[in-house]
Amino acid sequence: MGHNLDIQSMFVLVKMYELRNVKLVADALGKTSSAISKILSKLKVHFEDPLFIQGKHGFEPTTFMDTNLAHFEQILETFDAIQHTEFSPQTLKQEIVLYGHALFWDNFGGRLYLALREEAPLARISMRQWSLEARSRMVEGENTVLFSTYDETLPQVILQKPLCEVSPTFYVRHDHPAQSMDELKHYPFVITRNPGWNDVRYPLLERLAAVGYQITPTVEVENTKAIESIVRNSDHYSFTMSRLIPEDCRGIALPTLSDDKVNCVMSYHRAKQNDPQKEWLYRVCHRVLNQLED
Repeated sequence: MGHNLDIQSMFVLVKMYELRNVKLVADALGKTSSAISKILSKLKVHFEDPLFIQGKHGFEPTTFMDTNLAHFEQILETFDAIQHTEFSPQTLKQEIVLYGHALFWDNFGGRLYLALREEAPLARISMRQWSLEARSRMVEGENTVLFSTYDETLPQVILQKPLCEVSPTFYVRHDHPAQSMDELKHYPFVITRNPGWNDVRYPLLERLAAVGYQITPTVEVENTKAIESIVRNSDHYSFTMSRLIPEDCRGIALPTLSDDKVNCVMSYHRAKQNDPQKEWLYRVCHRVLNQLED
């Protein structure tokens, strides 16, 4: 005798024990008498027992049913106890793994951590750099979150939920000679290299090339603070978002892309799209990112 039973079959057994009548059981469970009879027939084969014997006053349970009724009822009680637990950040103790690119962590990481810490003081928060390995694990179902710009290369199994819109821009030191994009393209360009995001291609440069601006990076640097230092102390220029222009620097707009907004998103596996923890993370991050004005 195997154990491949569904919950509906358990309901039929318990209700049949209570009512002793196929039609009454069918009415109680919203099924036809034929459907109930088929379920009982399968159960007889499964348990290798008649289960119920026709008597003068209806069907009488066999010894097997008398002996095991309490077990069936316990299974149903346990099933009924299954429910969604209420989520409370204040009592959350598990680790929350968050991924992001260097630009995101350098500009928002501190604010986001403190905001999460305030609402979930017992949680262990881990902020990590995004990578191809992390991408693979998320696609396979790892319960993690990514904060980044919209990535058209991510598969549909990853939900990308918009957080805010930002405008791309280049930036230079305040006294840089260039005043426009046409002048700027003659100077050395330092670009942020983020593993797992633009280590193979640079989406922004591809979009600029499509409208006639061919820009080749002079140097690639993963650390955004190092990039800012290079820009402040030389004629190099770099890329950022309009709301994230470093101190002592100024932006130079991209004329052809000035109205082209970039979506910042929170990404996670679609299997977790109704997870209350993800909804809470989204609310907190949405608040933190939108505290800064463009």
